[in-house]
Amino acid sequence: MTTAIPLTLHLLVLIGLYELAAGVAGLTGQINWRALLDEFERSPALIFITGFMAFILGAVLILVHNIWTDVLAGIVSAVGWIAAIEGLLIMTFPAPLLAFSRRLVGNSRLISSFAAVVGLILILLGLTGRADPTSNMVIS
Repeated sequence: MTTAIPLTLHLLVLIGLYELAAGVAGLTGQINWRALLDEFERSPALIFITGFMAFILGAVLILVHNIWTDVLAGIVSAVGWIAAIEGLLIMTFPAPLLAFSRRLVGNSRLISSFAAVVGLILILLGLTGRADPTSNMVIS
């Protein structure tokens, strides 16, 4: 696939590596999602700091890559917006997100597999994609 700027491809690989690592950790038992969530719920400070970090990472991604000119750029930009919104929600209304997360950890093998597959797809898209700044795509 073609995108307008090389940054999109690099960010796809990095986001994919994060997803792949989370998936592999869940599948290999390196992380116990249920225990992690139990500990997370017991610490209001950790909840707030996690929300803050998710917001900051999402906001930075939005600032450097709020580009919707093609599918690949849209994926990266959507990840930034999702992270920023999720961070704000974690800081302000954590209970609904924690309840949703509780339901997800009940299917941790499926969720971990999904994360690993999505990670691999994003890595492949980033590594095999092509940046063509001369294409008809308009960068905002």
